[in-house]
Amino acid sequence: MEGTVTGEVYLEMLCSSILPPIHALYENSELSYQQDGVPPHYHRDVRAFLDENLQGHWIGRRGTFEFPPCSRDLTPLDFYLWGTLKDVVYHKKPVMLWDFHAEIRAACAAIRINTLTEVAQPTARHCNRCLAANGNHFEHPR
Repeated sequence: MEGTVTGEVYLEMLCSSILPPIHALYENSELSYQQDGVPPHYHRDVRAFLDENLQGHWIGRRGTFEFPPCSRDLTPLDFYLWGTLKDVVYHKKPVMLWDFHAEIRAACAAIRINTLTEVAQPTARHCNRCLAANGNHFEHPR
């Protein structure tokens, strides 16, 4: 994708390329969609669309559920993936846009599946603890 992601652009992405494959993959399943608090995700038309199409099942700024606090357990992509990709891509200092895209693709391809699994495991453990506590507060083990 090229250009700036505005609220209108993000809404089009939700309608055409984000939610349809998710629904196809998880048809007949109840799922929740989580997005962070960047301005395009907070656009009024985006929130109205999510309210209408994912009634009570979206997480984000002013959503049914507020976006979670900055927790390594809840947002592993924020704490691992984006920083790792930036380190790798910017280290090579791509100048042209197509070089930049190629470096991003190469950096993503170089991440081992085991690494992604290890990064995501705390999220699964946290969710299991939350389920065991019936959604109530619980202590983090030390």
